[in-house]
Amino acid sequence: MATYLTAPSDLPSHERGFKPDDNVEHKVHSIAQHWLSTFERATATGDGELFASTFAQDGYWRDILAFTNDYRSIRTPNVAKAAQFYPRPSLIRQQAIFPKVGARDFVFGLKEPHLEHPFPDVSFLTVYFEFATNIGPASGIARLVYEDVAWKAFTVFTLLEGVQDHPQRVGAHRARGTHNDKLSYDERRDEEGEFLDSDPEVLIVGGGHNGLALAAQLNSFGVRSLVIDRQKRVGDNWRLRYRSLSLHDPVYANHLPFFPFPSNWPIFTPAGKLANFLESYVDVLEINTWCESELDPLRTAFDERTQQWNVTILRTMPDGSKQERQFKVSHVVLATGLGGGKPKMPAPFPGQDTWDGKVVHSSGHGSGAQWKGKKALVVGACTSGHDISVDFAKNGVDVTMLQRSPTFVMSVSKGMPMMVGGLYGENTPPTDEADRIAESNPKSVVKLFHKRIIKDLAEADADLLSGLKKAGFNAWSGPEGSGFIMMALEKAGGYYFSTGGSEMIISGDIKVKQGEIASFDPNSVVTFKDGSTEQFDVVVFATGYTGFPDTVRATVGEKYANTFNPVWGLDEEGEIRGVCRESNIPNLYFLVGNLSACRMSSKVLALQIVQQRLGVFGERYTYAKQKADGDIVDGKKFHAINGVNGHN
Repeated sequence: MATYLTAPSDLPSHERGFKPDDNVEHKVHSIAQHWLSTFERATATGDGELFASTFAQDGYWRDILAFTNDYRSIRTPNVAKAAQFYPRPSLIRQQAIFPKVGARDFVFGLKEPHLEHPFPDVSFLTVYFEFATNIGPASGIARLVYEDVAWKAFTVFTLLEGVQDHPQRVGAHRARGTHNDKLSYDERRDEEGEFLDSDPEVLIVGGGHNGLALAAQLNSFGVRSLVIDRQKRVGDNWRLRYRSLSLHDPVYANHLPFFPFPSNWPIFTPAGKLANFLESYVDVLEINTWCESELDPLRTAFDERTQQWNVTILRTMPDGSKQERQFKVSHVVLATGLGGGKPKMPAPFPGQDTWDGKVVHSSGHGSGAQWKGKKALVVGACTSGHDISVDFAKNGVDVTMLQRSPTFVMSVSKGMPMMVGGLYGENTPPTDEADRIAESNPKSVVKLFHKRIIKDLAEADADLLSGLKKAGFNAWSGPEGSGFIMMALEKAGGYYFSTGGSEMIISGDIKVKQGEIASFDPNSVVTFKDGSTEQFDVVVFATGYTGFPDTVRATVGEKYANTFNPVWGLDEEGEIRGVCRESNIPNLYFLVGNLSACRMSSKVLALQIVQQRLGVFGERYTYAKQKADGDIVDGKKFHAINGVNGHN
């Protein structure tokens, strides 16, 4: 008999009673077909109880747009109520989601059902499937476990893939092109990009990878967008950061939609090289982009009558002249970076204003070369803190890193293959397929996977972690031993993937001090709260950014700065808040996240915008709505970070 818990504290292991029969290999296809047929029958009939019966008792249904028009991770006890059909008109409650969705025509996907063993004591029968809905095509992935002599879904993932009668213009649907054009290609593109005779349909604020990926997705659906950015060149958000910056994620996970990096691209990309690639991306994907441009928040407002945004853009032209342009657009998207807002500095310390040295935020750090032979203090022990410390050390600077709380550390060489090597690499599934597999687990299940992987990774990185401890660096295994993933999803920080920084700490090239600054004193002295003092020539604060209220305030105005829904962090079901979801600002979305995430999130957002422009986007079936209807049976909220031992 399987062992059940209020919420899974581990994956459904053989020891807990989820071990399949030895001869199951010969039954995989028939088991998968029986499960998928039952799943389809439940959706067709609106039978919530039958639908719930296809799930394991500790299971999850993760849906992105296909059924709920939202991001949901619904636990098994709440599945039946979400799916149940109430046919009697006397009920005030609206019909549940299944009759509205019209899911049908379920078939196996391109990959055949198969057994997977992610760990020796865990077995899944994985089913890839496709189906149709009233809105458009959809796909799914189910991981079945052997529970009490039956195969049931531990996780089901459903994803809307398109909009009926509005296919993406890719592959067989690509544009035909033209012959004998009156204008040259460059002349036509210049004309299109100026919007002299028509308005863009969507305005995207932010010309980084997220904004450009969304523009490319919208182009593929025939929706004209304009991307604006305050920098002089596309890519300057990478190009103008500290000179030594390189990506810590491997190239295999970082491809952008429609235009992947070439096969000779380095595994780890210098920031300047990525910046130049983004300029090429704009050119090849025909993305309309205005640099040195920003919204005027005092003359940007949503018109409730027309259901459009009236926007005013302040633009600096290539010759230095200033131009104002007014447009009416259906949607505004803020793709201004994960941190949001402005560089964040602590409140000024006593003596800081008159201190003899230089105090700067990490965003203002150029190169350690200008401080050769000097002494530097870097406040912060996560990615930027490490990168800047390495830059100082390699340029002959006596550098000390000030660590205020524990940091999760892993080596890139050992950690990345263990974390993503099965999905993103030289001999792995196609990127689109890998993205769907990566997104198919709810975050609570991802946490369970990581808790197991981190334990093995700690053994592989034992020498590194031991050396850091001896050097006085405070490394830990992350909240509940889950490594970096929950801190990344909750606070976008708290970790470092070592590409050399940890080794330089161990060797003594980077010194580490625990504690906090108390004051800045005469003669370039910094006094710490433990009473110790030391002279420095420069102090760099790698302390993040102020957050999204400042972003909203600077783009669409003060009116919305304190009323929008939270962005980033996880909600009650473990879904990321505010990204590609309802913002509580009409027809405005936030799109933030790393390169790997932007491929799917940009398409998910484009699908919502296309539906809303067509007038076919239905009501969102959110957690809050299900709770308001009294249909949350299990109200246990997901907590990404428990027992953080003083981590902040």
